[in-house]
Amino acid sequence: MNKQFRSYTWLILGGLMLVVFGWRWNVPIAAWLAPIFLIRFVRSQKHWASALLVIPVMSIGFFFNHTGSWVPSTFLEEVVASLARSLPLAIALFADRAYSQRMKPFIASLVFPAIYVVLDWLIAFSLLGTVFSIGATQFDNVVLLQVVALTGIWGLSFLVMWMATTVNHIWEQDFNFRSAQPLSVVVPGIVILALLVGGLRLSLFEPASETVRIGGVIVGQTTDYYTEIIDLGTPVEEVQAYSDEFSILTDALFAESVRVAEFGAKIIFWSEGNAMLTPENRDAFIERAQAFAVEHDVYFMPAYITFRYGEMTADNQLVMITPEGDIAYDYTKTMSFYPTDSDGILHSIETPYGIVSSAICFDMDFPSFINQAAKQDVDIMLVPSYDWEPIKPYHTQIGLFRGVENGFSIIRQVNDGTSMAIDYQGRTLAYQDYFDTNDPLMLVDVPTAGVSTLYGLFGDWFAYLNGVFIISLVAWSVIGAMRQQNSYFDRISVH
Repeated sequence: MNKQFRSYTWLILGGLMLVVFGWRWNVPIAAWLAPIFLIRFVRSQKHWASALLVIPVMSIGFFFNHTGSWVPSTFLEEVVASLARSLPLAIALFADRAYSQRMKPFIASLVFPAIYVVLDWLIAFSLLGTVFSIGATQFDNVVLLQVVALTGIWGLSFLVMWMATTVNHIWEQDFNFRSAQPLSVVVPGIVILALLVGGLRLSLFEPASETVRIGGVIVGQTTDYYTEIIDLGTPVEEVQAYSDEFSILTDALFAESVRVAEFGAKIIFWSEGNAMLTPENRDAFIERAQAFAVEHDVYFMPAYITFRYGEMTADNQLVMITPEGDIAYDYTKTMSFYPTDSDGILHSIETPYGIVSSAICFDMDFPSFINQAAKQDVDIMLVPSYDWEPIKPYHTQIGLFRGVENGFSIIRQVNDGTSMAIDYQGRTLAYQDYFDTNDPLMLVDVPTAGVSTLYGLFGDWFAYLNGVFIISLVAWSVIGAMRQQNSYFDRISVH
């Protein structure tokens, strides 16, 4: 078979793997296979120009992976998003091509995963968060998932990418594993060790504390209030036109909350923005919520939207109320595509059931932001959320990584999506698809004690370590180039 034809085969296979690489469709093994084939293609091209073909192919793969899953978006916007999603991987691929033959194999194998991790970490400070992180594709592997308690999601991404460069090194040695040492031994050995330690952690250190029953409430909304009201500038007359609908919705939420209390829940909360409030009725709503908490002797956390007349934004909020009727804290969503007045601080309360904190939906996609909960020794995280069908259950899973990273259990109650609860080791305690149930109420018994983790204590230390490696690599390249230049001028002067 023609060598160039074979290289195009690897490119096509890599592109096809990206179609099921997270987001709308996720096949976890595809995240391990795609970079192997893409590296093989890029390294095999004699000229840089021909290797550039990898970018449109990756963009096409990513386009099919997420097309139709944005709310809402044009064809052009999806094309641009696909190209942007390809760039970090492309940069890592071309850096790998540049260094794979210039350095000793072991050091060269680190270039691709390190550059990808650093770029992925930097992207996590944008409004994309970890939405497209390769590590996020591996949530269902609960044994390997334990790595993130040490390194955050970055260590899991690194392992996947490092295995790709290792396989390619073995491939270049015609699968002669002896010639490919030490990589052929060290990297698979590290993956096996991660699986062994992860399995031991799950078996020997599973949660042993008492549990608390938590209830999540959802009442479906028949109207998209953002597009019908907020995106139009929140006209007073439009808000008033829906006032009866808002009242019915609020009454239904309180009625469902009564049901949850009757099932023995000690903590009750609603999905994101489930109640719709006007500035005039917010105080009365809070008083009603306080009375409910006292009457049913529960920690009660309703989540709601408060309209801002004349503005193309709203306050996406929650309030935590104690069984005595006191407001422990309120919180405004921080990570949002709409303007927000959030102070960016997560709050928590010490309860008989552990330290409880809250974030809202998209907040959970940002590891550095949620890491502040670990500094407060949080045991349980309540996450009111609102998704849409094409991204279930993947978007829920992305946020659940934060629980394993920081050592707390999470309950994510999702309108129009997948509600899940996990313990701090990532075990699924409850799972509910909004579209497959006639009763979206969710009850789950959750451990009342979390644990300390290395990531919780030191945050993104592993990403920093990769950054130090990349800086050292650049310095080595610059020094090497300068030495070459000096040698050239020395030869000229001699002649």
